[in-house]
Amino acid sequence: MPRLVCFRCGDAQLEQPQAYVYLLGIYLGDGYLVPFPRDVWHLRIFQDERYPGLIAECDQAIRAVSHRRVGHVKKIGCVQISCYWKHWIHVFPQQGPGPKWLRPIRMAAWQQTLIETYPAELLKGLIHSDGTRFVNPITRRFAGRVVRYSYPRYMFSNASDDIRSLFIESCERLAVRWTQTNARNVAVSRSADVAFLDTFIGPKF
Repeated sequence: MPRLVCFRCGDAQLEQPQAYVYLLGIYLGDGYLVPFPRDVWHLRIFQDERYPGLIAECDQAIRAVSHRRVGHVKKIGCVQISCYWKHWIHVFPQQGPGPKWLRPIRMAAWQQTLIETYPAELLKGLIHSDGTRFVNPITRRFAGRVVRYSYPRYMFSNASDDIRSLFIESCERLAVRWTQTNARNVAVSRSADVAFLDTFIGPKF
């Protein structure tokens, strides 16, 4: 692998900003950094082993951002996707002690510019980490008859108010209608909005 300068602390350019924004969404949901000797950081992201397509997309995004080797380790029911790099702490300044939902999650100015430019990529990363697309079954009683039907729906679930706000703000930038169903969950249910999200997210695979 070539030794490239970090796009945050050196003179390198972020060649694939969409990949970074997607990876940011994944990191906010299912990723964390572990410090190692010599100022090296270990990025670890977990994905369900049932979705090899999501594992491959995460792998590609890590490579696009870091130009480093990516490792896969099978765990019980999931796969750990990981990469060692000194500069992860520069590209993910949200790193801090304790769970993300117990501390503020704020975007740096340069990150804010990127997520405003590529809101679809952030939504995709957030859904691929802490979200799902599923078919919602409905039962209604009309004039003495039981009527059953179903419709596809997206759901995003995260305990962090700040991370949920990032999801909501990205929906609004794309004119996607959302509803907060409870303290942790945000849904996208309107058929036109689900169809729009299907053009770049779709069911997990």
